[in-house]
Amino acid sequence: MFELDLKAKVRTQSRGQRARVGLLIAVAHRPELLVLDEPSSGLDPVVRRDVLNAIIRTVADEGRTVLFSSHLLYEIDRVADRVAMLSNGRIALEDWTDQLKSSFQRFTLRYDSTPKRPPEIPGLIDSELTGAEWICTCRVSDDQEQYSFARNEGAQIVEKSILSLKEIFVINAKSRN
Repeated sequence: MFELDLKAKVRTQSRGQRARVGLLIAVAHRPELLVLDEPSSGLDPVVRRDVLNAIIRTVADEGRTVLFSSHLLYEIDRVADRVAMLSNGRIALEDWTDQLKSSFQRFTLRYDSTPKRPPEIPGLIDSELTGAEWICTCRVSDDQEQYSFARNEGAQIVEKSILSLKEIFVINAKSRN
């Protein structure tokens, strides 16, 4: 599974091969909890993919719990069921990954005549005027509030998107400063 040369000495292996050896050692005794701190740091994309696939297989096949720390949020998005984001050493956000992602949305509001001030849409975290449209990032529990707001303000939501974990982290950090 790890495609290692069993006769080669670890010190002669590439960084990617050493990462695979480390992961193999970590999972070999089948711990209930596996703690991985930046396991793919400094690895090329192919080895990074292989390491992540090995982690996913370990969890999926054996039902193990993995605490996976990484600054590469697209990796976290790929492997995590539950996520906690830290800011200044404290948990800033924590939830099931899908729930967290669906609670932050970006709406593009189009008006007949664009207001000069940002709309006071429910859950507003950030807004930006682009041409005749306001792009609003909101924390939502039910996006019907945003649609009702738009209707009452004479606006139309012309686009809606869910934020990535990276975008959520950045917008959350920005709103705390």
